[in-house]
Amino acid sequence: MLSGIKKSFLIALGVAILVSFMASFAFAASEKDVVAVAASIHECTNELAYQFEKQGLGKAPEVVSGASGKLASQIMAGAPFGLFLSASPEWTKKLEDEGYLYDVYPMATAPVVAWWQKDEPITTDTLKNKGLHIAIADPASAPFGKAAVEYLKSIGLYDSLMKEKRLIIMGSVEQAALAAKSGGADIGIFSLSIAKKLNAGNYVILPIDPLENSGGLVKGKDSENLKKFWNYIRSETADEIWKKWGFEPVHSK
Repeated sequence: MLSGIKKSFLIALGVAILVSFMASFAFAASEKDVVAVAASIHECTNELAYQFEKQGLGKAPEVVSGASGKLASQIMAGAPFGLFLSASPEWTKKLEDEGYLYDVYPMATAPVVAWWQKDEPITTDTLKNKGLHIAIADPASAPFGKAAVEYLKSIGLYDSLMKEKRLIIMGSVEQAALAAKSGGADIGIFSLSIAKKLNAGNYVILPIDPLENSGGLVKGKDSENLKKFWNYIRSETADEIWKKWGFEPVHSK
């Protein structure tokens, strides 16, 4: 039988080992490179990260996706993101102006599309068909959602959609696509990259300016590896991957 002193010692030792292990785990987690990306850039960034490591340029970072505005809010709240890739310059400029980002540049432009899962073609006039429900990302935080609202207003459709409760607002473009694909909506408006990811149905590119995707490094959260990754995704070496996912690369530096 162990004495009370020995039991206390072993318990204390076990606690110390556990605390040490947890501290090491927390430190390792905090050291991990994390890129926060707009949902419209998610799959493209995953492939870019894979190729970055495959080509021996560095270690593939972890990729976290969501609406640009929500990710920007998380960065301001201290989230451990070392690189931010936004679907529009609105959020990168805000973070740069407030001192959170540096080395801010555009990476690519992305068209806005209307998509449905039917085999028959879709046109811009299809949006005006009576009774159809349209899914978009939240315009308050998702640039493609904001662009969708502006387009629907420009063709005189927004007010009737809201009045008849036929506009379905989702948290991100990926969620808007899921709603359209699952039958929760008849049509989804989002980025061309999301339509390519769905790999089904049909889409039409809307007659509005493509959105400019931009990004920047997060002060105090970046790393040498992330700096290399940021340079890589803006290089000509990465162009084919951007184009594969429906983007047009932009080279500013």
